[in-house]
Amino acid sequence: MSLLDKIAGLLDESGLKYVKKKDAILMHWETDYFSDLKVGILTSPDEKWVFIMAWFMDLSEVPEGDRLELFYNLLRENFRQNGVKYGVDDDDTLFVSIETADTDLTADEIQNYVLSLVNACDRFVEIYRKSV
Repeated sequence: MSLLDKIAGLLDESGLKYVKKKDAILMHWETDYFSDLKVGILTSPDEKWVFIMAWFMDLSEVPEGDRLELFYNLLRENFRQNGVKYGVDDDDTLFVSIETADTDLTADEIQNYVLSLVNACDRFVEIYRKSV
């Protein structure tokens, strides 16, 4: 059984809705700020890491004069939220992620990770609005 199959079973146990693709699990969330927040769960090729991620917007959508303050505020938030990382990927897309090398997860742990990430996404919007 692949690690993604195991995670899918844990999500079933938690009652969280998802769609399992070949190489990822996709979840759709409605939050205070998002009508359709897409959250992906992926694993490293060797299945030693689990990544839970949500991508938001292209960096070009952030006014250049506001980027430094946004990045500073996101960096500070990285330390406030345990396990959450805000960043920019190689395609200049802003994202939030949680990653773990603990592949012996429980249903409660995966549910906590997913809910923490969804909460961090809403927090991103609050930080973004203060920065621009």
